[in-house]
Parts: sequence; C-alpha cells; structure tokens
Amino acid sequence: MSYITRNANLLLLFLIIISSSALVGATVYFQNNFDKINDAYGLKLEQLNKISDELDSQRATLDATKSELSIKSERERQLGEQYQEVNTEKETIETERNQLSVQKTALEGELTETESALSSAQNSLEAEKALTASLTSENNDLISERDALKNQRDNLEDDVQSLENNVDDLNTKVSCLQSTADADEGNC
Repeated sequence: MSYITRNANLLLLFLIIISSSALVGATVYFQNNFDKINDAYGLKLEQLNKISDELDSQRATLDATKSELSIKSERERQLGEQYQEVNTEKETIETERNQLSVQKTALEGELTETESALSSAQNSLEAEKALTASLTSENNDLISERDALKNQRDNLEDDVQSLENNVDDLNTKVSCLQSTADADEGNC
C-alpha cells in the first residue's frame, strides 16, 4: 500500500503543480487582458471628455452667435426705421424744392413779362415825351414792382439753394448709413 500512497501523493503533487501552473497562467493571461481593457477604457474616457469639452465650447459659441444675431437684428430694425424717417424727410424736402422751383419759374416768367412791359413802357416813354409825367409815375411803379419781384426771386433762389443743401446733406447721411458698418453708425 505504500506504493499506492506514494503514487497517489505523487499524482496529487503533480495535480497541484499543474493546477498552480494553470492558475498562474490564467492569472497572467487575465491580468494582461484586464490591463488592455483598462487602457482602452481610459482612452475612451479621455476621448469622451474631449468631445464633452468641445460640445461645451460649441454650445458657448452658438449662444454667443445667437446673442450677436439678435443684436444685429435689432440694429437692422432701428436702421430701417431711421432710413424710413430720413427718406420721408428727403421726399418732403424734394417736394418743397420742386414747388419752390415751380414758383421760381413762375416768378421769373412774371419778371420777364414785367421787364418786357417795363421795356415797352420805356420805349413808349421815349416815343411820347409829352406824356412824361404820367408815364414816369407808371415807370416808377413798374421799377418798384420789378425790384420787389427781383428781391422775391432772390429770396426764392436762396430758399431753393438752402433746400438743395439740405437734400445733399440728407443724401450724404443716407449714403453714410447705408455704407457704414453697424459699429460706426454713430459717426453718421
């Protein structure tokens, strides 16, 4: 029986050595696999953190863009209102200028007629020296009327010139508002 016990002990020793070797091999194998999985997990976690940071950055950029867009929309609305006001004022001034031009033309026509009448009166005055007294009075009246009309014409020309300057200023302002950047609109 000692032979069987000895063989059994050797068999058990052999089985223990094989089991220990298998356990050590399995431990080393699973440790290597665990390290690989742990490294892959760390890499994926790092990538996920980068993507999360990038998403936060993009969200902040989107919010800033939204804010800037709303500010630009408000500025555009205000500029549109200002443009409408300036355009309306420009049209009113152009209408007044046109009316004054018509009045000026009519007054110049009257002045021409008056000057023509005056000239005619002066010619007849020379031709009819006998009626000097009455024609002198009429001549003085016509000269006064001519001077008054000339003064009126000069005043109207001054008014027309002033209105044309206003129109030019408004055109300059409109051009400036249309061509300037939003930040520089206060300089117009």
